[in-house]
Amino acid sequence: MKTTRSIAAFGLAIACLCSSAGAAVFVGSSADVTDFANGSEVSTNGTLIDAVNLLNDNLEGVGVSTTINGVLFKGTQPGAFHEGAEDFANASFVYHGGDNAAGSFLWNSGGAYETLARSQIYNVDNGNINYGDGFGVVNLQPGQLYELQIFMLDDRSDINKTFPLQFQMIQFTGEADQFVPVAEPDQAAAELGFISGITIGGNGATQASGEIATVTFSIDAPFNGIFVNSWDGGAYNGMQLRSVSLTGDLDTDNDVDGNDFLVWQRGLGSEYDASTLEAIRAQFGINLNAPGVSAIPEPCSAVLALLAGVALLNRSSRRRSS
Repeated sequence: MKTTRSIAAFGLAIACLCSSAGAAVFVGSSADVTDFANGSEVSTNGTLIDAVNLLNDNLEGVGVSTTINGVLFKGTQPGAFHEGAEDFANASFVYHGGDNAAGSFLWNSGGAYETLARSQIYNVDNGNINYGDGFGVVNLQPGQLYELQIFMLDDRSDINKTFPLQFQMIQFTGEADQFVPVAEPDQAAAELGFISGITIGGNGATQASGEIATVTFSIDAPFNGIFVNSWDGGAYNGMQLRSVSLTGDLDTDNDVDGNDFLVWQRGLGSEYDASTLEAIRAQFGINLNAPGVSAIPEPCSAVLALLAGVALLNRSSRRRSS
């Protein structure tokens, strides 16, 4: 009983330390590709909105599509702004500059990601501006929760790139890639977040063949999209956008915090299992209740994992003592 009370108190403290208020929210991380054969890292959470295979010219023709883990990545034709040669109103992605490369030399690992990996965009960052560069995600609704995956694949042995991803809210005009500029003093308000330390390519000893960044986010009005910008020569091959809900919000109060962990702990083995904990971990710190941007502190997930381990040990101890 004493151990349980201690865990509860610790969990509530984490709720206070790690939760951040915000209508616009952002939480994300990047992980190495491991399932080359099947592509199981391609998310099937929530509902698919759209997915894109970026600028795959000169590879088996133009506008090449590919399906990975049941998700169709639509091809992008050279000279077209949007996936599948769609117009703005029906598109989810927009090309906004950068260099492109395509061909079999980009990827020799085969498997599920082969077609996606054999074309990429790089040099999308404009070093002369602080706002408004990157690859666009369009027609987003303020307040709706989304999951975005960014695929960064390159297994060339002579390439070794480490770079961050930057995410900024944008107000698109509805025509091609045009957007409403944001005044310099207000640029900070448009920042969603960063993911750092992404590595692609080979380094001579091991093949760091690629990573997939997964972010959960919502945006504020009047914005209706975001730019995903890779700095330091970073490159990406494809993206997929999904609408999701707060599956980690076990106490149904429109946020995911230490209180949801306590609900999980109390229902472990009866109502909830490890998959529920994973949903809490992935969305921990998201708060849809209050205004302002909520950038989720990275240590929260690590502390949550520690709490989960203690909870499992405590449950195992109770079983032995009974």
